[in-house]
Amino acid sequence: MDFTFFNQLMLILGLSVVTIAFFKRFNLPESLGYLFVGFVIGPTTSGLISSDFDISLLAEMGVVFLLFTLGLEFSLKTMSAMKREVFGLGGLQVLLTLMSIFACLQIFRIPVLESLVIASALALSSTAIVSKELTQSNEIRSRQGQLAIGVLLFQDIAAVIFLILIPAISGGDASQSLISTLGLTLIEGVLFVAAMLAIGKWVLPSVFNEVAKARSEELFVLMALLIALMAAWLSHALGLSMALGGFVAGMMLGESSYKHQVEADIKPFRDVLLGLFFVSVGLLLDMDVLQRFWLEVILGTVALVGFKFAAIYTLARIMGEEKAISLKTGLALAQGGEFCFALVALASQYGQTGGDLASVILAVTILSMVSAPLLIRQSHRIANLAMPRQERKEVSSPKNAEICEKTAHFRQHTLICGYGRVGQTLARFLTRENKPFIALDDDPMHVHEASLAGDPVFYGDCRKLELLEAVGLDRARQMVICVDRPDNALIILKAVRTHYKKLPILVRTRDDSQIKALQEAGASVVIPEVLESSMVIVKYCLRMLGMDNDTVRERVNQARAQGYEIMSGFYPGLNDYLIENEDSTHRHAVMIGENSTAVGQTIEQLDLKDCMVTIVEVRQHGYIYPPKPDFQLSAGDKLVLTGNSAEISRFEKLYG
Repeated sequence: MDFTFFNQLMLILGLSVVTIAFFKRFNLPESLGYLFVGFVIGPTTSGLISSDFDISLLAEMGVVFLLFTLGLEFSLKTMSAMKREVFGLGGLQVLLTLMSIFACLQIFRIPVLESLVIASALALSSTAIVSKELTQSNEIRSRQGQLAIGVLLFQDIAAVIFLILIPAISGGDASQSLISTLGLTLIEGVLFVAAMLAIGKWVLPSVFNEVAKARSEELFVLMALLIALMAAWLSHALGLSMALGGFVAGMMLGESSYKHQVEADIKPFRDVLLGLFFVSVGLLLDMDVLQRFWLEVILGTVALVGFKFAAIYTLARIMGEEKAISLKTGLALAQGGEFCFALVALASQYGQTGGDLASVILAVTILSMVSAPLLIRQSHRIANLAMPRQERKEVSSPKNAEICEKTAHFRQHTLICGYGRVGQTLARFLTRENKPFIALDDDPMHVHEASLAGDPVFYGDCRKLELLEAVGLDRARQMVICVDRPDNALIILKAVRTHYKKLPILVRTRDDSQIKALQEAGASVVIPEVLESSMVIVKYCLRMLGMDNDTVRERVNQARAQGYEIMSGFYPGLNDYLIENEDSTHRHAVMIGENSTAVGQTIEQLDLKDCMVTIVEVRQHGYIYPPKPDFQLSAGDKLVLTGNSAEISRFEKLYG
């Protein structure tokens, strides 16, 4: 048996493990790590991988699964909510960039079809890098984040169209036959998409229902893989791209209730196979070509980044966006993307590009992707430096005159920050009681759906004091913070309390981990969602045990008045330790040993200044006692503590 393929595949996987770990340490995109692996072990660099090594099928499966997951996220509702950003800015960007790059390539007398493929590939940006960087910097819901995502959505659509057209471009030399071939291919692609979506709407739900009844995780994974690969096979059988089949398969399941489970099941296969795809692209890079054309690669990278930035900035300004927002959006989308590799690889299979030019284009795209994280992370500073001094305030504190005008008539209203489940529930009760409210949310779908119903809900970042003032913070009767992330709630609270000392502010939080911090920051009332639901259960349980309503009400109110002290900390499970952070509070019992220094001491005498824990109760001889300062400890006593794991461990070492 010939183990050559297996040995070389093992070499790729082993080097990938080391490289990706290194890239993650420096917070660099994994895709660049895989590209680096392919380049280093390629036949023209180290020669560890021979030129006849072929992982194209595995690599193509990676692209299929990438398109499959993109299809899962492809929502017609999102497209409708963001049609201005998607079809306006996104459509113009792709068209302008494609035509400009095509014209430049024609100046250098590159063949027409090859120029068209390269221009199409370079017009697209990196969905993976941009979405990841914007998410990590918490800007995915900012205005520049929404513009960038809108453009990327259109680029995904354009990429699918290019994937349909490239196989068709390989046919015919005469312009008339080429046009007819393109037309037939587009019709074939549209019919294929329509047929697959019909199957997804009327057939697949019942199939997945039967699979779900089997309660077999393996069967569910197999079904998801089968659908993705069958769609890719059918697309290939019709003369279309396999990646197109993967995208359509994702769209078929994108609106179903199984979407998130399918995405979670597919992700491991997608990530590994997509990594092999990037390795295969790295193998295409020719070291000899790069040495001969290094200047062209550098100049091409600068030209690509500079032109795409200028094009997106100009189009955003024409569409009425602020200077700072336009600058940041342009910097976010100025690079090439993963689809460039897929399109160039596909075109190489059909003989439309390849050789030295393909290596140069791939190198330019890779260098632009390397620069992308730096440009995105420094976009605020770059935008600030690019603005005239008198306009720099606009970058950090933009005013929204339109929102201010729409809300000028509101008085004594409730200002709701966050219009998710809790915010919407509160708004419904306020509406029923004819009490005015204004809500802010950073999810465009929430805002779009609420606006259709006529609710006064506006898009924006609730952490910006200027935006809160634009919706009448100074005229509000109270403020309710319902955002999901407690750190964002704390930022909002501190910003408001700096200028509005007397405004009543209610804060909803998930648990008790941030109660003290929120209270110290000035919250009038902190309502921990999980603890309050527990209080409801406690109330009904005590009533069912025969306790009278007044006593039960007194116990519950007492717990609230004491800041939920009785509910502070919980005995952790395995999952709690797996997701623990430094603020996680647990409950843990420590037994006083016979040789412990705590024996014979009172609780007051214990030296707790180095242990940030709280003693909530003492258990002695089967009885539970409150932790009074004069309670004397003896061997065998159990102290129930609350605190994080590190502090509890420190106490246990001292007195256990």
